[in-house]
Amino acid sequence: MSDNTQLHTAAIELAKRGVSVFPCAPKSKVPACQRGVHEATTDLERIESWWGKIPDLNIGIATGAVSGFFVLDIDGENGEVNLRELEAKHGALPPTVEVITGKGRHCYFRLGEHGPVGNTAGTIGAGLDTRGDGGYVMAPPSLHPSGARYCWSVDSGSEFADAPEWLFELLGSRREGQGKPLEHWHALLTHSICNGTRNTTLASIVGKLLFHDVNVALIHDLLGCVNEARCVPPLSAAELEGIVCSVANKHLRGRQ
Repeated sequence: MSDNTQLHTAAIELAKRGVSVFPCAPKSKVPACQRGVHEATTDLERIESWWGKIPDLNIGIATGAVSGFFVLDIDGENGEVNLRELEAKHGALPPTVEVITGKGRHCYFRLGEHGPVGNTAGTIGAGLDTRGDGGYVMAPPSLHPSGARYCWSVDSGSEFADAPEWLFELLGSRREGQGKPLEHWHALLTHSICNGTRNTTLASIVGKLLFHDVNVALIHDLLGCVNEARCVPPLSAAELEGIVCSVANKHLRGRQ
C-alpha cells in the first residue's frame, strides 16, 4: 500500500472509531479546508471527498469534547526532562495511547469529569503543551515538515487512559467561578499564538474582556492588534469577526 493510500485509509479508519478528522496540506500542519479544525468530521462521504481528490493530504485530529480526549504534547528533550521532574514529584503518567511525532510524542487521555480541557503552551513546563477543545494534532501516518512520519507507538498503552488528578490540577482545569491568574494573560499576550490554538486563544481573550464589560467594538479593535502582533499566521478579518460574534452571543445568552 502506498503512503498516499495509507493516509486515505487511516482517515477513514479514525472516523469509523468516532475520531473527528479534517485535511491538512501535504507535509504540513496547515489546514487544507476553509474552516480548519471546525470542519472536522466523522462523516465518511465528506472524508472521501477530501482524500479522494488529494490522497496525500495530512490528517488533522480534532481534540477535546468533539473526539472525547485531549493530548499532552511532549516536545523534544526539554519536554521530556520537565515531564520527568513532574512525574518524580507527582507520580508517573499512566500508560496510554501515544504517537511518535517529528520532535517528540503525543499522549492521549480521556476527558474525565473535570470539564473542558483547553489548549496550553508551556503552562505546566517548557516543552509541555496540551491540545483540547478547539485544538488539533496530526495523526499517523501524516508527514511531519521535518520529513519524519507520525506513527503510533508500539511501546505504549492500547487504550486511552484517564489523566491523573495532578495533571488536571496543574492545567488549572476550569471550574465554575474560577478565573485564570494575571500571569496566564501576561504569558498569553507576550508569546506567539501558533496555528492550532489561534481561535481558542483569541476566543478566551474576547470572553475575558466581555466579562469586564469592555465595549464590543473596542474588543474587535484590540483583537485585531493581538492577531497581527501574535498570531502565526494571522487570521483573516472574517475569522476574527466570527470569533467576536460567537463569543459575544454566548455571553449575552448567559446573562439572560
